[in-house]
Amino acid sequence: MEYQVINNKTNKVEQVFYTQEDAMECVDFDYSFATHSIIEVISCRGYHRFGCENEGHERHDWYGISTGHWCDECYESKYPYKKSRYATEEYDGYGERLSDDY
Repeated sequence: MEYQVINNKTNKVEQVFYTQEDAMECVDFDYSFATHSIIEVISCRGYHRFGCENEGHERHDWYGISTGHWCDECYESKYPYKKSRYATEEYDGYGERLSDDY
């Protein structure tokens, strides 16, 4: 995770830090909170697996369980989780049992 100090007028990244405290100190001493802001950038989970350096967005499986932050490129080509509905006994005749009536 990284923290970027952004100029509010130009949207230019002035500094990049890896701790929030360092970013806060930079804005306090070098800039002003009136002219600059800090955003948190979460990198793609593909960074550790595939060397991806893009910003990730939180993704979820079919049931809404978070699978982490993935960029669009890794999500479309290298995403290791199932995107569609899981097989169930009610719809497919196999898979997890959703009721105790057997």
